[in-house]
Amino acid sequence: MLFKETWMEIRQLYQQGLSLSEIARQLKIDRKTVRKYAQHIIQPSYPKRPAIRSLLDPYKDYLENRLAQYDLSAHRLFQEIKQQGYSGCYSGLAASISQIKKDYRQQAVLRFETLPGEQAQVDWGYLGEIYDQDKRSFIKLYCFFMILGYSRMLYAEVFETMKFENFLKGHNDAFLYFGGYSREILYDNLKSVVIKRTLLAKDSDFNKKFMDFSGYYGFKPILCRPYKPNTKGKIEKSVDYVKQNFYLGRSFLSLHDINQQLKMWLEEANSRLHYTTHERPLDRLKRETLIRLAHKTLYDLTPFYWRKVSRDCFFSYGGNFYSVPHFYAGKEITLRFDGNEIEIFYRKNKIAQHALIKGKGQFIRNENHFEGLLEIRCRHRLKKPKKAKPSIPSIPIKPVSYSHTWVIQPDLSHYEEVI
Repeated sequence: MLFKETWMEIRQLYQQGLSLSEIARQLKIDRKTVRKYAQHIIQPSYPKRPAIRSLLDPYKDYLENRLAQYDLSAHRLFQEIKQQGYSGCYSGLAASISQIKKDYRQQAVLRFETLPGEQAQVDWGYLGEIYDQDKRSFIKLYCFFMILGYSRMLYAEVFETMKFENFLKGHNDAFLYFGGYSREILYDNLKSVVIKRTLLAKDSDFNKKFMDFSGYYGFKPILCRPYKPNTKGKIEKSVDYVKQNFYLGRSFLSLHDINQQLKMWLEEANSRLHYTTHERPLDRLKRETLIRLAHKTLYDLTPFYWRKVSRDCFFSYGGNFYSVPHFYAGKEITLRFDGNEIEIFYRKNKIAQHALIKGKGQFIRNENHFEGLLEIRCRHRLKKPKKAKPSIPSIPIKPVSYSHTWVIQPDLSHYEEVI
């Protein structure tokens, strides 16, 4: 088959007056081919080869429909069409499935834009490992990300772990940085948000502590569709952006140092023109209709601990024993720490407070907690048992049995003396 470019070169050289042999020598093709196409004014065309029928042809529509709904394996689909009568081999099916999946991955996507104040996106990202000079040990770096969908305003903070307390702290700090929060926040299927993910988000088992957090602020958590990374493309791009433009090529002394440098970098990043909106995120932030924090305090992230008070009015913590008012003996209480102080609550009511004591085996006693306990114990003393009355001896009576019936028989010996 002669390509279009070769035919055009033959025509050009022939119009310049070169001989057929010279043209064949320059183009390195046969002279007969040059003679055949040198005077062709119209590009030569060739009849299409008849399509080769494949054993998969009757099942292609079925396979495409199944793959459009679910990301099934080639082995699973092979079993399904085999039951429908497919007699071909597995390798041919696997090659066809691979091409279909490749076409789906290359499909164009529609950019999703949100209204001002409507949505934010949240995710974690692993940065790497550094030597922390403050702790004198190597630590891993996990970065919390939040981006506002409309303005592209970005917040990031680095932690040592992705534990739940750090997840909530990242939210609080982001809300302070933005000056508010959106009505919806989009999440990947993180364990901090959802314990058990189902196909329908409303049927999923959410983390109860996180639901309390979202209910306190009043925003709605939204879950991404499984295996659909495009639904949170803004935060995915932000993770790569921070890794490439901030983390790589810099040196950090500690966790505190990296967060200080990150804070300064965020100020610069949010002041640049965004390549999508062609505006600065700081300028668009002014048009975000966020829910403001003016009349709401931040969610309390102080850790709580639960203890049960013993009968002697003490509870244990850290190897030491602390007293509470005697009214709460046997009750379950809540401990909260404020610096070096322990605050004790019963059903959200503060009932006592102690200074945190170091060491072990010590009893920290507040005498006011036992005031009135002795009078209560004396008032409820048990009464002494009464003495038993002396019993009067009775005259023994000899019973006589007649046909299983008991009859009393008196002593008749004194009657014989009278007779």
